[in-house]
Amino acid sequence: MTHSRHADLKQMLETRRRAIEEQVQQKVRAFRDTAGTGTVRPATDLSDDPAQEDLDFALVDMQAQTLENIRKALARLQAGEYGVCHDCDEEIPEKRLRALPFATRCIACQTSAETSQLRDRQVQRRAPFAAIA
Repeated sequence: MTHSRHADLKQMLETRRRAIEEQVQQKVRAFRDTAGTGTVRPATDLSDDPAQEDLDFALVDMQAQTLENIRKALARLQAGEYGVCHDCDEEIPEKRLRALPFATRCIACQTSAETSQLRDRQVQRRAPFAAIA
């Protein structure tokens, strides 16, 4: 990997990391502000409130997972292992890294892994019924 590509990818990862951290911090502040003010919603909003809280929590959880993936990608970049497929050791195309900066597999290997996981889940679903027959 050239020095300029390394620097460009590092900048991209850092920018995404900062943006997601800012989003998570804003969401956490909003949770604290709502809890701290003791805001009571009208009765008509209460039925939607638990679902919205679940959605907000799920979003923050996904963002936290994305942050962890970006941190791992930055560590791989520092170690000189970033942008190389873990399965076939081929270089992951820059277009894929820009779309999914924490990708650890090339598209072909990722597709193969997902197909294998899908097959495994289908076998697991059938397993309880096979024991009955």
